[in-house]
Amino acid sequence: MSIYYEVLEKVESGERFCINFEKRTMKVGRETVIDNGEYDSSKTLFDGAYDSKSLLDMISTLYRIYKHSLPSERSDAKRKKYFKALSVNELTDEELIVGMPREKAQYMLEAFILCMIVDGYFVWDEELHGKWFYQCPSDPDLIILRSWVEGK
Repeated sequence: MSIYYEVLEKVESGERFCINFEKRTMKVGRETVIDNGEYDSSKTLFDGAYDSKSLLDMISTLYRIYKHSLPSERSDAKRKKYFKALSVNELTDEELIVGMPREKAQYMLEAFILCMIVDGYFVWDEELHGKWFYQCPSDPDLIILRSWVEGK
């Protein structure tokens, strides 16, 4: 099982997590799983490889899930949030009933991006992503900064 899915199970069972794109770190509970881009090489980060187009499609899908996820006191208390999500008042009745917990959706999005960066699949391309940031054409709220990808 990949590190991504191992940590996902811990997040689903209530462990707190912290991801920092610039520093290339992922912590779950008190354990540092990825530190400055380094991780246990006996494990894989994520099962699967992506080209630029499919990578952006996957990020867009995960962002849509995150944006429409169910907030909780725990998710609202997080200090650092890379992406914008809807408040409980902005969600539809259906989203309130079947929406994914925000903590899980946030992990899935941020960890996917971090794993793709660390594995070398997400490399900044000015023609595709822009000079300083990428803004998703289908949802302008999805913005990825170049500094997150390049770690500067």
